[in-house]
Amino acid sequence: MGKSSRRKKTPSPSSGTSTPTSGPIPPFTNAPEILKPFVEPLSQQEVYLVHIDTTHTDQKWQTFLVPSIVNMLVAVVIAVRVYMAFSTYPALVKALFGLQSALSIDTATVSWMQQAALVLRRTGAIFIDYFLVTLFLSWPFNFVLGPVRWRRAVGFRDREIIVRRSASSWSSKLERNKWIRDNEAMRDKIVAAVTPERIGKTGYLLVDADWDLDYASMICAHGLVDRIRKGDGVQLDEFRTAVLVHTDTDGWLIWRVGDENTPVGRQRSEQRDQILAYKDKLTEMGKEDLFFRWVEMVQWESSQPGGFTPARQKSAMLQAKQMFEEENVNFSGFWDDLGGMEGIDIEET
Repeated sequence: MGKSSRRKKTPSPSSGTSTPTSGPIPPFTNAPEILKPFVEPLSQQEVYLVHIDTTHTDQKWQTFLVPSIVNMLVAVVIAVRVYMAFSTYPALVKALFGLQSALSIDTATVSWMQQAALVLRRTGAIFIDYFLVTLFLSWPFNFVLGPVRWRRAVGFRDREIIVRRSASSWSSKLERNKWIRDNEAMRDKIVAAVTPERIGKTGYLLVDADWDLDYASMICAHGLVDRIRKGDGVQLDEFRTAVLVHTDTDGWLIWRVGDENTPVGRQRSEQRDQILAYKDKLTEMGKEDLFFRWVEMVQWESSQPGGFTPARQKSAMLQAKQMFEEENVNFSGFWDDLGGMEGIDIEET
């Protein structure tokens, strides 16, 4: 996984700087059509991480129970203060304007020390109520609209779809069509968030300064999976570990991170590294457009009925040779320098 996403000299997949016909550069590919109902509601300005939470349901219940208790306590405290406010604040306002109320004091019979202490107590109560409203009032509401709504819709399952959305504090600063290629720090941040060690925790524990849970998307994803029984749903495996981003050039792209740790995934990763090495070499020669035309040609030949037959492979080789010669690039020498092109499957990578 790290090999495909972090290279010192090899640019990462481009989202908007490639030619319109080249398509996304691996490891990103176009999101499959079957995920269209899931990705359409997502914000195009954010980065999304998807994986399947396989932790035990007991752990999921425990991580939900603790914040539930905390939010219930906050709600009770706020409710008590609201109840008290109905009798306190109207009388306090009357006293402030010199009107007779239950909180009025007779300054002639009360010492200045007692008056000062009374003012401090009332001021302190006002500040406490202010902080309760500004800092904590949103907690119960957000908890009900987020985790509670999510759990009511999904319940506690052995395999749950977790969707994380990038925090706008940093993702809003990303240049959407450049960060995949140029911003190595951001790539590292994203890769670190989808390592097996990281996603080994239950979903609720993955919330941090960089990532928030997208409860509406998780409910939507499970709704699509549950429709399998009706014959028009989405298989749970479609939500295996992945990164989702949107680009102006290619729309929604997906990187199946979980596939990197399989034998097939490692083979594809090696192929991607080799293809990107070809791109680097041609870019250094000022022939980047030649790379994209070559990729497009091979994709076209391999997508024809019957597959990439030996005859079509030979045709692709002859076309590639002509392309290179037209650009004054030594065809044989180029491939010999980079170890040849045997085993490269453009369509798969």
